[in-house]
Amino acid sequence: MAAAAVLLSGGCGGAASMPSSGAKSGSSIDRDAVDGDLRKALAAAALDHGQEFTTAERGGRKSPDSVDWYGTVKTPDSEKALSEIGASLERTGWKPDRERSKADILVYRKADWSMIASGIAGTELQNVPEGSSVLSVTASRLGG
Repeated sequence: MAAAAVLLSGGCGGAASMPSSGAKSGSSIDRDAVDGDLRKALAAAALDHGQEFTTAERGGRKSPDSVDWYGTVKTPDSEKALSEIGASLERTGWKPDRERSKADILVYRKADWSMIASGIAGTELQNVPEGSSVLSVTASRLGG
């Protein structure tokens, strides 16, 4: 799991350095709207937001500038789930950054937010059940 966090931390830093030309001046969405988009994307991939781990709330308080979720899925299902997450995000208005995206890392922007969805094979991580992969989705507000 630590490797997933390191990957996402690096990914968010790269996304945060992207120019803001993709966001319209003055346009903004709040954290709850981003969380709603994430929940729709997880549902489209047949994943339950409430059944896995989210770091969006710490001590019962929601972070106003971030939404995170990760969970394990059977490795054969991870690529399809990642694809479904991406397709759902696009349906809710998230724009893909195809230059930064790869087969197992998808990068999206919407207003002043960046979202990264990734899949990591469990063989690359400790404490992940054999035959499973970790899917992770992190959204962060860019600069505000």
